[in-house]
Amino acid sequence: MGAYISCSRLANVTARLGALGVVSSVGLRHIIPEQIRSGDEVAISLARTFPIARYVEELLSYAPGGSRHKRAIPIDVPDPIKGAFAKRLSVISAYVEVARAKLGHRGFVGINVMWKCSLTVLPSIYGALLAGVDAFLCGAGVPMELPDIVGRIRRGQRLDYEPLTGTGTHVHMDISEDGAENLLRDTPEPSLLPILSNFAFCKRLLDTWQKRYEGATPTAFVLENHAAGGHNAQPRDKVAFGESDDIDAYFDKVLELGVPVYVAGAFTEGGSRNDLLYWQGRGAQGIQVGSRFALTDESGMRSDLRDRAVEAQAEGTLEIRTDPRLSPTGFPFKVVSMKGTLSEPEIQASQRRACDLGYLLQSKRIQRPDGTEHEVYLCPAMPIHTYLANGGAIEDTEGRACLCNALLVTAGFEKEGRVPLVTLGESAAVGPVKRSAREVVEDILTPERAADNERRLALREPIPVAS
Repeated sequence: MGAYISCSRLANVTARLGALGVVSSVGLRHIIPEQIRSGDEVAISLARTFPIARYVEELLSYAPGGSRHKRAIPIDVPDPIKGAFAKRLSVISAYVEVARAKLGHRGFVGINVMWKCSLTVLPSIYGALLAGVDAFLCGAGVPMELPDIVGRIRRGQRLDYEPLTGTGTHVHMDISEDGAENLLRDTPEPSLLPILSNFAFCKRLLDTWQKRYEGATPTAFVLENHAAGGHNAQPRDKVAFGESDDIDAYFDKVLELGVPVYVAGAFTEGGSRNDLLYWQGRGAQGIQVGSRFALTDESGMRSDLRDRAVEAQAEGTLEIRTDPRLSPTGFPFKVVSMKGTLSEPEIQASQRRACDLGYLLQSKRIQRPDGTEHEVYLCPAMPIHTYLANGGAIEDTEGRACLCNALLVTAGFEKEGRVPLVTLGESAAVGPVKRSAREVVEDILTPERAADNERRLALREPIPVAS
Protein backbone atom coordinates (compact mmCIF):
# COMPACT_ATOMS: atom_id res chain seq x y z
CA MET A 1 0.00 0.00 0.00
CA GLY A 2 2.96 2.30 0.51
CA ALA A 3 2.32 5.77 1.84
CA TYR A 4 -0.51 7.32 -0.19
CA ILE A 5 0.13 5.04 -3.21
CA SER A 6 -3.24 3.43 -2.54
CA CYS A 7 -4.84 6.81 -2.08
CA SER A 8 -8.42 8.09 -1.89
CA ARG A 9 -8.45 9.02 -5.57
CA LEU A 10 -7.58 5.45 -6.59
CA ALA A 11 -9.91 3.85 -4.02
CA ASN A 12 -12.79 6.03 -5.19
CA VAL A 13 -12.48 4.78 -8.77
CA THR A 14 -12.20 1.10 -7.89
CA ALA A 15 -15.05 1.23 -5.37
CA ARG A 16 -17.38 2.73 -7.97
CA LEU A 17 -16.83 -0.39 -10.11
CA GLY A 18 -17.69 -2.91 -7.43
CA ALA A 19 -14.23 -3.69 -6.08
CA LEU A 20 -13.22 -2.90 -2.50
CA GLY A 21 -11.38 0.39 -2.77
CA VAL A 22 -8.62 0.51 -0.17
CA VAL A 23 -6.69 3.49 1.20
CA SER A 24 -3.42 3.23 3.10
CA SER A 25 -3.24 4.61 6.64
CA VAL A 26 0.54 5.09 6.48
CA GLY A 27 1.71 8.68 6.84
CA LEU A 28 -1.74 10.29 6.87
CA ARG A 29 -0.87 12.48 9.87
CA HIS A 30 1.54 14.33 7.59
CA ILE A 31 -0.20 13.88 4.23
CA ILE A 32 -3.59 15.37 5.14
CA PRO A 33 -2.26 18.43 7.01
CA GLU A 34 0.01 19.12 4.02
CA GLN A 35 -3.07 19.02 1.78
CA ILE A 36 -4.79 21.41 4.18
CA ARG A 37 -1.68 23.62 4.22
CA SER A 38 -1.77 23.79 0.41
CA GLY A 39 -5.38 24.99 0.47
CA ASP A 40 -6.93 21.77 -0.87
CA GLU A 41 -10.62 22.72 -0.87
CA VAL A 42 -11.95 19.16 -0.82
CA ALA A 43 -9.77 18.19 2.13
CA ILE A 44 -10.77 21.35 4.00
CA SER A 45 -14.49 20.82 3.36
CA LEU A 46 -14.31 17.18 4.45
CA ALA A 47 -12.38 18.14 7.59
CA ARG A 48 -15.25 20.46 8.51
CA THR A 49 -17.65 17.50 8.51
CA PHE A 50 -15.71 15.74 11.28
CA PRO A 51 -18.12 15.53 14.24
CA ILE A 52 -15.79 16.75 17.04
CA ALA A 53 -14.97 20.47 16.93
CA ARG A 54 -11.57 20.35 18.66
CA TYR A 55 -10.12 18.01 16.04
CA VAL A 56 -11.42 20.21 13.22
CA GLU A 57 -9.94 23.38 14.69
CA GLU A 58 -6.55 21.75 15.16
CA LEU A 59 -6.34 20.36 11.63
CA LEU A 60 -7.60 23.56 10.00
CA SER A 61 -4.99 25.56 11.91
CA TYR A 62 -2.62 24.35 9.15
CA ALA A 63 -4.74 25.98 6.43
CA PRO A 64 -3.55 29.20 4.76
CA GLY A 65 -3.86 31.94 7.36
CA GLY A 66 -4.09 29.46 10.21
CA SER A 67 -2.02 29.66 13.38
CA ARG A 68 0.01 26.55 12.50
CA HIS A 69 0.25 27.13 8.75
CA LYS A 70 4.06 27.26 8.79
CA ARG A 71 4.66 24.97 11.74
CA ALA A 72 5.91 21.38 11.65
CA ILE A 73 3.52 18.45 12.03
CA PRO A 74 4.01 16.82 15.46
CA ILE A 75 5.11 13.23 15.92
CA ASP A 76 3.94 10.94 18.68
CA VAL A 77 5.78 11.04 22.02
CA PRO A 78 5.47 8.82 25.12
CA ASP A 79 3.97 11.52 27.35
CA PRO A 80 0.18 11.00 27.10
CA ILE A 81 -0.59 14.71 27.30
CA LYS A 82 2.09 15.93 24.89
CA GLY A 83 1.39 13.04 22.51
CA ALA A 84 -2.38 13.55 22.38
CA PHE A 85 -2.28 16.25 19.67
CA ALA A 86 -0.45 13.97 17.23
CA LYS A 87 -3.01 11.23 17.90
CA ARG A 88 -5.91 13.59 17.21
CA LEU A 89 -4.31 14.66 13.93
CA SER A 90 -3.98 10.99 12.96
CA VAL A 91 -7.66 10.42 13.78
CA ILE A 92 -9.05 13.25 11.67
CA SER A 93 -6.55 12.58 8.88
CA ALA A 94 -7.78 8.98 8.56
CA TYR A 95 -11.33 10.34 8.58
CA VAL A 96 -10.65 12.77 5.73
CA GLU A 97 -8.90 10.16 3.58
CA VAL A 98 -11.66 7.56 3.97
CA ALA A 99 -14.40 10.17 3.49
CA ARG A 100 -12.72 11.37 0.30
CA ALA A 101 -12.56 7.81 -1.04
CA LYS A 102 -16.30 7.44 -0.38
CA LEU A 103 -17.36 10.65 -2.13
CA GLY A 104 -20.02 10.40 -4.83
CA HIS A 105 -20.76 6.64 -4.88
CA ARG A 106 -22.22 3.77 -2.84
CA GLY A 107 -19.34 1.35 -3.27
CA PHE A 108 -17.22 -0.14 -0.50
CA VAL A 109 -14.08 1.44 0.93
CA GLY A 110 -11.56 -0.14 3.30
CA ILE A 111 -8.42 1.07 5.00
CA ASN A 112 -5.15 -0.84 5.32
CA VAL A 113 -3.84 -0.31 8.84
CA MET A 114 -0.18 -1.32 9.11
CA TRP A 115 0.32 -2.99 12.50
CA LYS A 116 4.02 -2.11 12.61
CA CYS A 117 3.05 1.57 12.53
CA SER A 118 1.82 0.75 16.00
CA LEU A 119 1.42 4.28 17.36
CA THR A 120 -1.11 5.16 14.65
CA VAL A 121 -3.10 1.90 14.74
CA LEU A 122 -5.68 3.11 17.26
CA PRO A 123 -6.13 6.65 15.83
CA SER A 124 -6.40 5.34 12.26
CA ILE A 125 -9.09 2.83 13.19
CA TYR A 126 -11.00 5.48 15.15
CA GLY A 127 -10.95 8.04 12.36
CA ALA A 128 -11.89 5.48 9.73
CA LEU A 129 -14.84 4.27 11.82
CA LEU A 130 -16.14 7.83 12.14
CA ALA A 131 -15.94 8.14 8.34
CA GLY A 132 -18.06 4.99 7.88
CA VAL A 133 -15.29 2.72 6.61
CA ASP A 134 -16.53 -0.64 5.32
CA ALA A 135 -13.48 -2.80 6.02
CA PHE A 136 -10.21 -2.95 7.92
CA LEU A 137 -7.28 -4.75 6.33
CA CYS A 138 -4.44 -5.17 8.81
CA GLY A 139 -0.99 -6.56 8.04
CA ALA A 140 2.72 -6.20 8.81
CA GLY A 141 1.97 -7.97 12.06
CA VAL A 142 -0.77 -10.13 13.55
CA PRO A 143 -3.81 -7.97 14.50
CA MET A 144 -4.83 -9.98 17.56
CA GLU A 145 -6.64 -7.06 19.23
CA LEU A 146 -8.55 -5.81 16.17
CA PRO A 147 -12.07 -6.90 17.27
CA ASP A 148 -11.44 -5.50 20.75
CA ILE A 149 -10.16 -2.19 19.36
CA VAL A 150 -13.18 -1.75 17.09
CA GLY A 151 -15.57 -2.74 19.88
CA ARG A 152 -14.03 -0.43 22.48
CA ILE A 153 -14.04 2.52 20.09
CA ARG A 154 -17.68 1.90 19.22
CA ARG A 155 -18.45 1.90 22.96
CA GLY A 156 -16.45 5.10 23.52
CA GLN A 157 -14.02 3.45 25.92
CA ARG A 158 -10.40 4.17 26.74
CA LEU A 159 -7.93 1.89 24.94
CA ASP A 160 -4.75 0.53 26.51
CA TYR A 161 -2.59 -2.29 25.09
CA GLU A 162 0.74 -3.02 26.77
CA PRO A 163 2.03 -3.97 24.32
CA LEU A 164 0.11 -4.21 21.06
CA THR A 165 0.68 -7.85 20.10
CA GLY A 166 3.73 -8.44 17.97
CA THR A 167 5.01 -4.87 18.17
CA GLY A 168 6.50 -4.54 21.63
CA THR A 169 4.96 -1.07 21.73
CA HIS A 170 2.57 0.19 24.39
CA VAL A 171 -0.32 2.03 22.78
CA HIS A 172 -3.04 4.11 24.41
CA MET A 173 -5.91 6.34 23.32
CA ASP A 174 -8.47 8.09 25.50
CA ILE A 175 -11.67 8.96 23.64
CA SER A 176 -13.92 8.94 26.70
CA GLU A 177 -14.90 12.60 26.27
CA ASP A 178 -15.62 12.39 22.53
CA GLY A 179 -19.02 10.70 22.74
CA ALA A 180 -17.94 8.13 20.16
CA GLU A 181 -20.58 5.68 21.34
CA ASN A 182 -23.28 8.10 20.19
CA LEU A 183 -21.50 9.04 16.96
CA LEU A 184 -21.02 5.39 15.97
CA ARG A 185 -24.29 3.92 17.27
CA ASP A 186 -25.98 3.68 13.87
CA THR A 187 -22.95 2.84 11.74
CA PRO A 188 -22.66 -0.74 10.41
CA GLU A 189 -20.01 -3.11 11.70
CA PRO A 190 -16.97 -3.09 9.38
CA SER A 191 -15.50 -6.21 7.83
CA LEU A 192 -12.26 -7.40 9.45
CA LEU A 193 -9.63 -8.83 7.08
CA PRO A 194 -6.28 -9.77 8.66
CA ILE A 195 -3.38 -10.00 6.17
CA LEU A 196 -1.28 -13.05 7.08
CA SER A 197 1.37 -15.23 5.46
CA ASN A 198 1.18 -18.68 7.03
CA PHE A 199 -1.22 -21.22 8.50
CA ALA A 200 0.08 -20.96 12.07
CA PHE A 201 -0.81 -17.27 12.40
CA CYS A 202 -4.23 -17.80 10.79
CA LYS A 203 -5.03 -20.63 13.22
CA ARG A 204 -3.69 -18.73 16.23
CA LEU A 205 -5.59 -15.55 15.34
CA LEU A 206 -8.85 -17.42 14.74
CA ASP A 207 -8.56 -19.31 18.03
CA THR A 208 -7.66 -16.13 19.94
CA TRP A 209 -10.52 -14.07 18.51
CA GLN A 210 -13.07 -16.78 19.25
CA LYS A 211 -11.89 -17.28 22.83
CA ARG A 212 -11.33 -13.66 23.81
CA TYR A 213 -13.96 -11.82 21.83
CA GLU A 214 -17.19 -13.79 22.11
CA GLY A 215 -16.68 -16.00 19.08
CA ALA A 216 -15.45 -13.25 16.76
CA THR A 217 -14.36 -14.52 13.35
CA PRO A 218 -12.51 -12.68 10.57
CA THR A 219 -14.67 -11.72 7.62
CA ALA A 220 -11.88 -13.19 5.52
CA PHE A 221 -8.17 -13.84 5.56
CA VAL A 222 -5.96 -12.12 3.02
CA LEU A 223 -3.15 -14.60 2.38
CA GLU A 224 -0.16 -12.61 1.14
CA ASN A 225 2.59 -14.53 -0.63
CA HIS A 226 6.19 -13.39 -0.09
CA ALA A 227 6.35 -12.05 -3.66
CA ALA A 228 4.04 -9.16 -2.71
CA GLY A 229 5.29 -5.59 -2.60
CA GLY A 230 6.18 -3.63 0.52
CA HIS A 231 6.88 -5.57 3.70
CA ASN A 232 6.94 -9.36 3.67
CA ALA A 233 6.77 -11.79 6.56
CA GLN A 234 10.11 -13.17 7.68
CA PRO A 235 11.17 -16.40 5.90
CA ARG A 236 10.74 -19.51 8.06
CA ASP A 237 14.49 -20.14 8.23
CA LYS A 238 15.20 -16.41 8.84
CA VAL A 239 17.60 -16.46 5.84
CA ALA A 240 15.85 -16.81 2.48
CA PHE A 241 12.38 -17.62 1.16
CA GLY A 242 11.87 -21.27 0.24
CA GLU A 243 9.08 -23.69 -0.57
CA SER A 244 7.73 -23.63 2.98
CA ASP A 245 7.15 -19.87 2.65
CA ASP A 246 5.19 -20.15 -0.57
CA ILE A 247 1.43 -19.78 -0.41
CA ASP A 248 1.00 -23.25 -1.89
CA ALA A 249 2.48 -24.67 1.31
CA TYR A 250 -0.38 -23.37 3.48
CA PHE A 251 -3.28 -22.26 1.26
CA ASP A 252 -5.31 -25.48 1.48
CA LYS A 253 -4.81 -25.76 5.25
CA VAL A 254 -6.10 -22.22 5.75
CA LEU A 255 -9.15 -23.00 3.62
CA GLU A 256 -9.97 -25.84 5.99
CA LEU A 257 -10.37 -23.32 8.83
CA GLY A 258 -13.67 -22.31 7.23
CA VAL A 259 -12.87 -18.59 6.82
CA PRO A 260 -13.12 -17.08 3.31
CA VAL A 261 -9.76 -16.35 1.70
CA TYR A 262 -8.44 -13.67 -0.64
CA VAL A 263 -5.01 -14.14 -2.24
CA ALA A 264 -2.32 -11.48 -2.69
CA GLY A 265 1.17 -11.54 -4.18
CA ALA A 266 0.81 -14.86 -6.01
CA PHE A 267 -0.02 -13.95 -9.59
CA THR A 268 1.68 -15.52 -12.59
CA GLU A 269 0.09 -12.89 -14.85
CA GLY A 270 0.51 -9.91 -12.51
CA GLY A 271 -3.04 -9.89 -11.16
CA SER A 272 -5.18 -10.58 -14.22
CA ARG A 273 -8.57 -12.18 -14.80
CA ASN A 274 -6.81 -15.49 -15.32
CA ASP A 275 -5.22 -15.11 -11.89
CA LEU A 276 -8.64 -14.40 -10.38
CA LEU A 277 -10.20 -17.45 -12.03
CA TYR A 278 -7.26 -19.66 -11.05
CA TRP A 279 -7.51 -18.82 -7.36
CA GLN A 280 -11.28 -18.96 -7.33
CA GLY A 281 -10.97 -22.41 -8.90
CA ARG A 282 -8.81 -23.42 -5.93
CA GLY A 283 -11.39 -22.17 -3.45
CA ALA A 284 -10.48 -18.51 -2.84
CA GLN A 285 -13.13 -15.83 -2.62
CA GLY A 286 -11.05 -13.49 -4.78
CA ILE A 287 -7.75 -11.68 -5.06
CA GLN A 288 -6.15 -8.52 -3.70
CA VAL A 289 -4.21 -6.64 -6.39
CA GLY A 290 -1.81 -3.82 -5.57
CA SER A 291 1.10 -3.36 -7.96
CA ARG A 292 -1.00 -3.01 -11.11
CA PHE A 293 -2.98 -0.22 -9.48
CA ALA A 294 0.20 1.44 -8.17
CA LEU A 295 1.23 1.98 -11.80
CA THR A 296 -2.05 3.63 -12.84
CA ASP A 297 -2.48 7.36 -13.22
CA GLU A 298 -4.86 7.49 -10.23
CA SER A 299 -2.33 6.12 -7.75
CA GLY A 300 -0.47 8.44 -5.41
CA MET A 301 2.95 7.56 -6.82
CA ARG A 302 4.93 10.49 -8.22
CA SER A 303 4.30 10.50 -11.96
CA ASP A 304 7.95 10.49 -13.03
CA LEU A 305 8.68 7.42 -10.89
CA ARG A 306 5.58 5.68 -12.17
CA ASP A 307 6.54 6.40 -15.79
CA ARG A 308 10.05 5.05 -15.23
CA ALA A 309 8.71 1.85 -13.71
CA VAL A 310 6.26 1.35 -16.58
CA GLU A 311 9.01 1.98 -19.14
CA ALA A 312 11.30 -0.53 -17.44
CA GLN A 313 8.53 -3.09 -17.37
CA ALA A 314 7.90 -2.61 -21.10
CA GLU A 315 11.61 -3.06 -21.78
CA GLY A 316 11.83 -6.13 -19.55
CA THR A 317 14.34 -4.43 -17.26
CA LEU A 318 12.19 -3.85 -14.17
CA GLU A 319 14.24 -5.29 -11.30
CA ILE A 320 12.53 -6.02 -7.99
CA ARG A 321 14.53 -7.47 -5.12
CA THR A 322 13.96 -8.31 -1.49
CA ASP A 323 16.09 -6.30 0.92
CA PRO A 324 16.32 -8.05 4.30
CA ARG A 325 17.83 -5.10 6.19
CA LEU A 326 16.43 -1.86 4.76
CA SER A 327 13.26 -1.56 6.83
CA PRO A 328 13.56 -0.47 10.47
CA THR A 329 10.78 -2.95 11.26
CA GLY A 330 13.12 -5.89 10.69
CA PHE A 331 10.76 -7.25 8.02
CA PRO A 332 12.08 -7.94 4.49
CA PHE A 333 11.07 -5.20 2.06
CA LYS A 334 10.55 -5.28 -1.73
CA VAL A 335 12.65 -2.66 -3.52
CA VAL A 336 12.52 -1.54 -7.16
CA SER A 337 16.05 -0.88 -8.42
CA MET A 338 15.91 2.64 -9.82
CA LYS A 339 18.58 5.30 -10.20
CA GLY A 340 18.34 8.25 -7.88
CA THR A 341 16.37 6.36 -5.26
CA LEU A 342 17.10 4.75 -1.92
CA SER A 343 17.60 1.44 -3.78
CA GLU A 344 21.18 2.54 -4.60
CA PRO A 345 23.60 1.65 -1.78
CA GLU A 346 25.66 4.83 -2.18
CA ILE A 347 22.54 7.00 -1.93
CA GLN A 348 21.32 5.08 1.08
CA ALA A 349 24.70 5.56 2.76
CA SER A 350 24.59 9.31 2.11
CA GLN A 351 21.18 9.85 3.70
CA ARG A 352 21.14 11.68 6.99
CA ARG A 353 19.88 9.51 9.83
CA ALA A 354 16.84 11.07 11.47
CA CYS A 355 13.42 10.25 12.84
CA ASP A 356 11.27 13.31 12.25
CA LEU A 357 8.07 11.57 11.09
CA GLY A 358 7.94 8.75 13.59
CA TYR A 359 5.60 6.20 12.02
CA LEU A 360 7.83 3.21 12.77
CA LEU A 361 8.78 4.20 16.30
CA GLN A 362 8.60 1.42 18.86
CA SER A 363 8.39 1.94 22.61
CA LYS A 364 10.92 0.76 25.15
CA ARG A 365 11.00 1.17 28.91
CA ILE A 366 14.39 2.00 30.36
CA GLN A 367 15.64 2.57 33.89
CA ARG A 368 16.90 5.96 35.04
CA PRO A 369 19.98 6.19 37.29
CA ASP A 370 17.67 6.71 40.27
CA GLY A 371 15.97 3.37 39.59
CA THR A 372 12.72 4.77 38.20
CA GLU A 373 11.42 3.60 34.85
CA HIS A 374 10.41 5.72 31.90
CA GLU A 375 9.33 5.08 28.34
CA VAL A 376 11.19 6.14 25.20
CA TYR A 377 10.41 5.73 21.49
CA LEU A 378 13.09 4.20 19.26
CA CYS A 379 13.65 3.51 15.58
CA PRO A 380 16.77 1.75 14.21
CA ALA A 381 16.96 4.39 11.46
CA MET A 382 17.31 7.30 13.89
CA PRO A 383 20.73 8.80 14.71
CA ILE A 384 22.85 6.00 16.10
CA HIS A 385 23.96 7.89 19.22
CA THR A 386 20.32 8.56 20.16
CA TYR A 387 19.34 4.97 19.53
CA LEU A 388 22.18 3.61 21.67
CA ALA A 389 21.65 6.16 24.44
CA ASN A 390 18.09 4.94 24.82
CA GLY A 391 18.91 1.26 25.08
CA GLY A 392 19.05 0.21 21.43
CA ALA A 393 21.60 -2.30 20.12
CA ILE A 394 24.14 -1.26 17.47
CA GLU A 395 23.48 -4.35 15.35
CA ASP A 396 19.85 -3.24 14.89
CA THR A 397 20.98 -0.10 13.06
CA GLU A 398 23.07 -1.78 10.36
CA GLY A 399 21.62 -1.34 6.88
CA ARG A 400 18.51 0.47 8.12
CA ALA A 401 17.07 3.50 6.33
CA CYS A 402 14.24 5.93 6.98
CA LEU A 403 11.31 4.47 5.04
CA CYS A 404 8.90 7.12 6.32
CA ASN A 405 10.61 10.00 4.53
CA ALA A 406 11.45 7.99 1.42
CA LEU A 407 7.90 6.71 0.91
CA LEU A 408 6.38 10.16 1.38
CA VAL A 409 8.77 11.57 -1.22
CA THR A 410 7.68 8.75 -3.54
CA ALA A 411 4.12 10.04 -3.14
CA GLY A 412 5.18 13.56 -4.11
CA PHE A 413 5.63 15.10 -0.66
CA GLU A 414 9.08 16.47 -1.33
CA LYS A 415 11.60 17.12 1.42
CA GLU A 416 15.05 18.63 1.04
CA GLY A 417 17.79 16.03 1.23
CA ARG A 418 15.41 13.07 0.96
CA VAL A 419 15.07 10.67 -1.97
CA PRO A 420 12.23 8.34 -3.00
CA LEU A 421 11.96 4.57 -2.75
CA VAL A 422 9.67 2.56 -5.03
CA THR A 423 8.22 -0.75 -3.89
CA LEU A 424 6.25 -3.16 -6.06
CA GLY A 425 5.43 -6.85 -5.97
CA GLU A 426 7.39 -9.25 -8.15
CA SER A 427 4.35 -9.72 -10.39
CA ALA A 428 4.73 -6.09 -11.57
CA ALA A 429 7.56 -7.29 -13.81
CA VAL A 430 5.16 -9.51 -15.79
CA GLY A 431 1.74 -7.92 -15.37
CA PRO A 432 -0.04 -6.15 -18.24
CA VAL A 433 0.15 -2.37 -17.89
CA LYS A 434 -3.09 -0.40 -17.96
CA ARG A 435 -2.69 3.26 -17.20
CA SER A 436 -6.17 3.83 -15.74
CA ALA A 437 -7.59 2.15 -12.65
CA ARG A 438 -10.84 1.53 -14.50
CA GLU A 439 -9.01 -0.44 -17.17
CA VAL A 440 -7.35 -2.61 -14.51
CA VAL A 441 -10.70 -3.38 -12.86
CA GLU A 442 -12.24 -4.12 -16.27
CA ASP A 443 -9.30 -6.37 -17.15
CA ILE A 444 -9.87 -8.41 -13.97
CA LEU A 445 -13.68 -8.47 -13.81
CA THR A 446 -14.43 -7.86 -17.55
CA PRO A 447 -15.80 -4.52 -18.81
CA GLU A 448 -19.34 -5.91 -18.74
CA ARG A 449 -19.12 -6.95 -15.09
CA ALA A 450 -17.56 -3.64 -14.03
CA ALA A 451 -20.32 -1.70 -15.84
CA ASP A 452 -23.00 -3.89 -14.24
CA ASN A 453 -21.50 -3.34 -10.79
CA GLU A 454 -21.49 0.41 -11.39
CA ARG A 455 -25.14 0.31 -12.47
CA ARG A 456 -26.17 -1.82 -9.47
CA LEU A 457 -24.44 0.52 -7.04
CA ALA A 458 -26.20 3.52 -8.57
CA LEU A 459 -29.55 1.74 -8.10
CA ARG A 460 -28.65 0.46 -4.58
CA GLU A 461 -28.86 -3.14 -5.77
CA PRO A 462 -26.63 -5.88 -4.29
CA ILE A 463 -23.50 -6.87 -6.19
CA PRO A 464 -23.08 -10.61 -6.81
CA VAL A 465 -19.80 -12.29 -5.80
CA ALA A 466 -17.07 -11.67 -8.41
CA SER A 467 -16.73 -14.32 -11.08
